[in-house]
Amino acid sequence: MKYVVLLLMSIGLLVSCSSPAAQPSYEENKKMFIDALQTEDGKKAIRTLLSDPQFKELLVIDSEQVKKSVEETMLSKKAEDFWKEVYSDPKFSETMAKSMVKQQEELMKALMKDPTYLKDLETFFGSAEMKKELAKVLESSDMRKEMQKVVEETIQSPMLQTKWQKLIEEAGGKTEKGAGGGSSEEEKKKAEGK
Repeated sequence: MKYVVLLLMSIGLLVSCSSPAAQPSYEENKKMFIDALQTEDGKKAIRTLLSDPQFKELLVIDSEQVKKSVEETMLSKKAEDFWKEVYSDPKFSETMAKSMVKQQEELMKALMKDPTYLKDLETFFGSAEMKKELAKVLESSDMRKEMQKVVEETIQSPMLQTKWQKLIEEAGGKTEKGAGGGSSEEEKKKAEGK
């Protein structure tokens, strides 16, 4: 930061020394300074300053300070109360959930490709205790009612109505052809026998 100040002061000094007869006003100095920074030499000086390792060290924030600040602000009791209050607002919760949908999808896709995660899932759902719980849930009257409701909704779905109709027509057409084909064969045999 002190290098930037030194650079700015030296440019300001050079600009002010260029016309010894009259002292320029603040606005004139400001305009000349901005003009000097926008030249190729000014840009080059700033790039050189920003690439200087000592200057970079001044800009780097100490990770311990960051950690301490986060702990003091984000993990304090006051912050916890604040987040509880904010998340109690349904609008905010909905907005946060919507903003994280893409990240959650990417996370789930990554997890589904992770063999360790899949193995843990298999172990979890394959355990005897989990199988018993799933069997209880699937055999419960509430689940049966829900499944019946889903099946009825599926059958009555307008998107499937055309498919059902087509399947019925195809099944009916095959039956008629089979019945019609048999009678024509019998007629042929009778005609040949005569």
